Amino acid sequence: MHARPRSNTASFWGRLRAETAAPPPAAPALSVAALVAALTPPAVPSLVHARALAAALPSASPLPSTAALVPVLASLCRPATPAAVQAAGFDVLAAFCDHADAPPLSTAERLAVFALFLHDTPCAVDLWEPRVKALRVFTKFARGIEHDVVRLLQSWIAAFFDSLGTDSERAIDVLARFLADVLAAAPPLAADPAAVLHFYAALVDQSVLPAPKPRRPAHRKNASSLSSIAHAAQPADIAIALYLDHLASQLKILSPDLLPDILPLLFRALAFCALPLPRLSVQPHPPRKQSSEDKITDTLNSLFSGPYATRCMIILKRHLFPPPHPPSVYAALYTSLGAHRTLRNHVRRALIARIARAYISRESSVGYSPSGAPSHLNLERDLMERAWPSDDYSAGSNGWDAGRLGRVLALSVNAWVAWPVETAARDSKESILEEAAGVPYDIWQEMDSRGDDEKSGLDEEEACVIGETLQQLVEYVVSLKNHDGTPYILPLGPHTSKAPTSLLPRISTLLSRDHTIPTSPLLSTILIRISGNLTDPDTADLPRIMSEQHDLSPTSPDWLNNWSNLLGNASFVSIARPLTRKAVMEALSTVYDSVRDMKAYRIPLADLVLQFCKSSLEDGVGEVTWRILGDEVVSRTAEEQDKSVDGFIDILVAAAETDDAHQPEEDDASSIITSEPAQTPPATQPVSAISSPNISRAQSEHSSIEVEKNSSIMSIISSLATGHSSRSQSHSAPPPAADDVPDPPPLPPSNVPPRAVAAASALISIFGQLAFTPLALQPFTIALAIRIYHILLRLAKHAKSPRARLTALQFLMHIRADRNHRLYFVSDNPSHVVMLSRLINRSFAESPASPSRDNLSVEREPTSPSETRRPRPLVPLRERDERALSRGRTSGKKPTRTLTTSRSESRVASTTLPRTPVPKPHPPLWRIPETYPFEIPDLVQSDGLVSYDPDDSPLEQLPISQYLAVINDVLENETNWDVLSYVLCHLPVQLANKHLFCGTKARAGISRMLTVICTGILNGDMAAHLEDPSIKPRDAHGLAYHTLSVLVSFRRCFELKQCHLVVEVFLTGLSSGQLPTIKCCLHALSLAAVELQSSMTKFLPRVLEMLSQIMSGANIAVHILGFLFLIGAIPPLYTNFTENDYKMVFGVALQYLQHYNRLKSDDPNTSWALSQHVRILSYTVVYVWFLALQLLDRPKHIPYITRQLLLANEGNAELDDPTEVCFDWLARYTYASADPRPAPSVFNDIVMNPPGEKDTHTVLSEKTWIYGYSLITIRTLSKRGWVEVLCRRPSGYTKFLCRVENVPLVGAGEVDPDLFSVPASLTMERVPAKVRSIDCEEGGGAVDTPGAEVREIFNEAVADDTPRPNPVTGYVWSGTAPSQRRKDVSVDPSFFALQLSAYPDRTNASHFRAVADNALVKKYTANLDRVPVIDTHKVGILYVAPGQTEEAEILRNTHGSPAYTRFLEGLGRLINLRDQLDVYAGGLDPDEDGEYAYAWWDDIGQVLYHTATMMPTVQHDLLCTNKKRHIGNDYVRIVWNDSGHPYRFDTLATQFQFVNIVIEPHSSGAIAAFSNNLHENEYFKLTVQRANRMTEFAPVGHFKVISAESLPLFVRQLSRLADWFASVFAHTQQDTVPVEMKTNWRTRLESIRRFKNQVPPAPESPSTDAQGGIMNLELARDFTTVF
Repeated sequence: MHARPRSNTASFWGRLRAETAAPPPAAPALSVAALVAALTPPAVPSLVHARALAAALPSASPLPSTAALVPVLASLCRPATPAAVQAAGFDVLAAFCDHADAPPLSTAERLAVFALFLHDTPCAVDLWEPRVKALRVFTKFARGIEHDVVRLLQSWIAAFFDSLGTDSERAIDVLARFLADVLAAAPPLAADPAAVLHFYAALVDQSVLPAPKPRRPAHRKNASSLSSIAHAAQPADIAIALYLDHLASQLKILSPDLLPDILPLLFRALAFCALPLPRLSVQPHPPRKQSSEDKITDTLNSLFSGPYATRCMIILKRHLFPPPHPPSVYAALYTSLGAHRTLRNHVRRALIARIARAYISRESSVGYSPSGAPSHLNLERDLMERAWPSDDYSAGSNGWDAGRLGRVLALSVNAWVAWPVETAARDSKESILEEAAGVPYDIWQEMDSRGDDEKSGLDEEEACVIGETLQQLVEYVVSLKNHDGTPYILPLGPHTSKAPTSLLPRISTLLSRDHTIPTSPLLSTILIRISGNLTDPDTADLPRIMSEQHDLSPTSPDWLNNWSNLLGNASFVSIARPLTRKAVMEALSTVYDSVRDMKAYRIPLADLVLQFCKSSLEDGVGEVTWRILGDEVVSRTAEEQDKSVDGFIDILVAAAETDDAHQPEEDDASSIITSEPAQTPPATQPVSAISSPNISRAQSEHSSIEVEKNSSIMSIISSLATGHSSRSQSHSAPPPAADDVPDPPPLPPSNVPPRAVAAASALISIFGQLAFTPLALQPFTIALAIRIYHILLRLAKHAKSPRARLTALQFLMHIRADRNHRLYFVSDNPSHVVMLSRLINRSFAESPASPSRDNLSVEREPTSPSETRRPRPLVPLRERDERALSRGRTSGKKPTRTLTTSRSESRVASTTLPRTPVPKPHPPLWRIPETYPFEIPDLVQSDGLVSYDPDDSPLEQLPISQYLAVINDVLENETNWDVLSYVLCHLPVQLANKHLFCGTKARAGISRMLTVICTGILNGDMAAHLEDPSIKPRDAHGLAYHTLSVLVSFRRCFELKQCHLVVEVFLTGLSSGQLPTIKCCLHALSLAAVELQSSMTKFLPRVLEMLSQIMSGANIAVHILGFLFLIGAIPPLYTNFTENDYKMVFGVALQYLQHYNRLKSDDPNTSWALSQHVRILSYTVVYVWFLALQLLDRPKHIPYITRQLLLANEGNAELDDPTEVCFDWLARYTYASADPRPAPSVFNDIVMNPPGEKDTHTVLSEKTWIYGYSLITIRTLSKRGWVEVLCRRPSGYTKFLCRVENVPLVGAGEVDPDLFSVPASLTMERVPAKVRSIDCEEGGGAVDTPGAEVREIFNEAVADDTPRPNPVTGYVWSGTAPSQRRKDVSVDPSFFALQLSAYPDRTNASHFRAVADNALVKKYTANLDRVPVIDTHKVGILYVAPGQTEEAEILRNTHGSPAYTRFLEGLGRLINLRDQLDVYAGGLDPDEDGEYAYAWWDDIGQVLYHTATMMPTVQHDLLCTNKKRHIGNDYVRIVWNDSGHPYRFDTLATQFQFVNIVIEPHSSGAIAAFSNNLHENEYFKLTVQRANRMTEFAPVGHFKVISAESLPLFVRQLSRLADWFASVFAHTQQDTVPVEMKTNWRTRLESIRRFKNQVPPAPESPSTDAQGGIMNLELARDFTTVF
């Protein structure tokens, strides 16, 4: 063989490039044969020759032979040949085969030519078209090789698909059409259409499953307005189009066995192309280009409406579920997603048809002609086709076989929720669930789109579809957890746009639908299932909705099951959901109340509640459940009367005895049981806080895509199909900004009590219903009530929860007993409890921002050293500093935590103390005002229980002594401050109800209580073991003193040593340094002064010593002086006083005067009225106690009193007027006990006005001198030698009647005989006037008046015809007030000298001023004598009969109870107002106001009592204005209140409403007013009511319990104190104007001083040393100038 010569390829390619670059110059054309020869190998192919041959062949004749042309084609079409040459070669082949004379090709020739197409893929831009053209022309000779051609075309399509571009798209389109033509022209067995279908299917999967770059369609405001978007074709669109076109062309000939392959592919393609579906509507959509999704949907519709619809539906149902072992997870996810979209489209077609039919029906019914035909029916064809589609495949009444498909849908959702999936594919799973959720969403839309007439609810089958699908969807929500393991919170309503996935907003939207349209199961049942994933406000609506639909009442057959679902869900009644808990409890309460009287319904519901309480005992349940258990105990006891209630009581006791320390702290400002609002999770949470299945994905585009508007299923799937996501899987994006997260709805404060409190409240309710209702008449109910009572006592003592103990005590300490010992419950808190609670900051009146929680000893800083003057400190400095630190007070200095360095070199320098973490203060468990967690009938007496049974009646006796034992244990051993403080604040008021504590055992308990408190205070044991270190024992002691003050009223239960002990404790309280405690002890000592006189007598000197050490500010001085004023009226107390004891009294009284004058009453912290009152009271105490001295001892105290008075005026230029008055008063009473004003006498009348004298003016001689502050008048009878000396001074009026013995008596028979002196002198020693007894018979007995017999001798006087008094108890003083006859009057000679001296003005003692004008003197003395020489008071007395509350009915009372009458007897003396000379009548006129009144007087003051029951009641004066004009103008009123109701301060409407002293029985009951008991052994409750702005002044506090025998004295002294202060208060215009209040004595002093200044002084005598010598005494010696 010869070797084939090598061609010069280099020169060939160079020449080819030259030819290509620049065409050669024109050459003569060659023939076809020449061109063939030129191109035949081994010739080098020429592009020019090849193109010339391709151009010449169509017209060549004859054609070259095939054998000659094949080598040329092989040379031109080689892969190594340039593309242009190859293109020219394929053009030559196309021209040859397309020639009409082309000869047929042999098999070898066909194979040789076909081999030219197999060398390479024609991807070059300028090569693929010639090549395809040549192949298309060649195929007419391709008989027998059709299969190979098809495979070749598929390879070319695949190649172009891999290098997709603009030209590639056109090439694929050309090749696809070419392939279709080949298949169409090929014989049936020559090509396999199914293989081509599988080829196209592979392209679709290739474009979908590898997850190409997702396309994001531009979204419009509404998805229904989507328009076609111009963009480059995506591989999926091309592949889908190829597949759909081929499927459409071959659909009729394809075997149905291919459906299991066709439908899954279509599902996957649909899943990839699916966009958010628009709202259901019959309105035409805007024209747009058909999308791939539309094409797929149309294809699927044709398949599901074709002959194989049933098989297609079977395949669809199968692909709705996750495959058990899928070869490709993503293929399975896509397939199922497309299947769900297909099902949804299937449902939507039926729904749209229904909407269209409803629309047509509504429009056609708008108007009809008279004939009945529609008048304006003009419907579009498209609407008609929507209503009745030609391929309608509807089944069933709903059009889509909801009964079967809905069940399959629910099952598929259930399967997908449970199907495990990788994190990367989780979004695909959620997309499937979202599509499934779209079906019920569309059903709801269809129902909403109907007209009002067509809204008849859901079809039964569709209701099941919605309910069952939602029931399965919520299981997915239940599986979601946050990073911390807490359930993910799914908000319902509008705040869902920030959800981490689009599935959650869809579920939220479905769950927030209207509950009035029922689903199966009910929407409320579904929400209960996911209650743990809902917010508290969302779940709170469920009980209300279920109640409105009667799902919780017996009208529903499943009502008990529904209650079981509600109560069985722990989240519903958890403390973390206050709103839901409240709603459930309210619904339960309503239902139980509705079936309370229906035993058949009530019992199973109560049993269900009982089981619920047992199962939830540790977790806590609602308070209503405990109340239901309590009510059930009562109901079953009343119905069955057996022990079937033991289980209910046991669970209540177990719950009440549990500890609630694990429950969150609760706080309520208005209740003893308080709670803070529960912290409900926010409505939406940052996505970064979610882990899953925990969802643990960062914030992606889904967080900003609105539901159904901006989410693309295609983008979700394609972003996950690549195996990675654009969102990081290991890192969380930052949470959204705070502004983007909607705020959770505000929650109201929760008042849900803890478990133990609710259970204890239920037990209390049981007792209340058994004891305070008609059930108390049954013995077995009373027995159960007493059993509950013992349980409550055990809880109050031993319960683990302080709140439960407080609840039990809250009930027990509000139990009261009336005068018949019948028990009742009172809910109000008296002012005394409020006051005590304020002392420890347990009242809402205090500022909640107070830095200290419990501050009993609140003291203001002293304004001057004198205010806090103490001889010795009562507490060591170190202890005081420690207490100040413990209470948060450092006296203005900040506490330091560094120890100073010691000055001793032997000591090591201390270092800074380590800072101890301050524990958070525990919120108080109770405050005032209280709200009770239980309901007890208020003020309803029990018909079966009493506190004491003295008559052995059939009533059961409640063992109060056991309650006292519990209280005593609390007082002695309590460690919880809340419990101890509650007892100490409420115990005094309860102890005041003495009828509650009767009987031997109760008395022993009271005695034990006194011992516990007294020893606890004295030894410091009380409150020494409190858990709270910030509470000091003295805080509890300050409250305990109030209890002791009430225990004084139980003095008959105590031994003498116990009485001494209680007074000693009060004495100890004076040294506490706490102003509230000092004040309380002073009030208690005031009470002990009248109740425990023997003990007070023993300790009174020590009390006075302690009082002298207490600061003397007005706020505390008023109580000290009030105490001294009171005990000054009880002589047995100071019988054994020494001189030093009296000095201490005077020192205490005068101490405030020094304080007042030094501060000049400018203290802004002190009431001006109070300071003036205390100033007056200071002098009054001096007067009272000075009169208490023996006459011989009085001069001994003058130096001390004088010094103290001068010290009080130290620094003043002269003494103030009150001091001058005091000195003048001392001069009057130091040497005599005479009355301050002379009383008229018969002797004076006879001597100075002798009978028978016709002209008395001629026989009298009168002269007046002013000497110091004295006005001395001397009157004489010139003939008989009698002299009358009148001395008027500021403190009184003294009269001396004497005879000048230098004038002899002229007897009878002589000239002008004195016939009267001797008889008059005989009457001086006669027996004093007797009192008239009311026991005398009417008209019987003589009228005894002074000197009556003598008067009858001289004047023949007629008998006294004064009307006799009404028959009331007591004695009547008439005419005068014989005070000098009720005491031993002693007069020292110094008294006479002092009264005629210038004292206390000793600076000009020798200066007399004679008043020559007697007329002026008479006029002045008449005015001066109108000013009383003592203080006068008028006090009103009212009696309030049982049931009275109004002013008129009170004033119209004409009599009172026996106790009231006895009180009046001891309060004053009954006087006859007619011809009354000396007793202050208080403005009463005997002709209008009655002839008798009660009055009381001493040497200092007089009190007239305006007693309403003694004043006449005029029938026509219905308002009793005559009585009111006196009592209404009184500043102070004593009210004896037997009404059984609290006396209102403004009951008597008057301008002068200042002080009411209210006396009432300590126990309620109308029988208290008219009881036959002797009230000497009874006690009464005393209360002082004050006007606004009036500070506390009385030694009573908020109330006192006083015995009947001590009550008159105490009230009398109290009324005098009150009238003094009220007068000052009114004079200062209710403490607003700083003006001084002047006493009567001061008024007289100023009057005498003014008169003195009007009288010219006598001329002064010159001194003997002056020029003139002895003659200068001429004027001084001439006494006629003065006398």
